[in-house]
Amino acid sequence: MSGFSEYYQDAKKELKKIHWPDKPKVVETTLVVLGTTVFFAVYLYGVDVVISTVFRRLFY
Repeated sequence: MSGFSEYYQDAKKELKKIHWPDKPKVVETTLVVLGTTVFFAVYLYGVDVVISTVFRRLFY
């Protein structure tokens, strides 16, 4: 059982070395990711509509 115990202690030490971001930074980066995702979803939807319209007019 010493293998698991040693692993657990080492993992605990490593986790203490990590610089965890504070709540405002997490909220800020989350909003940036969500905003970027929504922007590109709308953009790609628009491109899809334009391309679909062009192909429909060319081939039908």
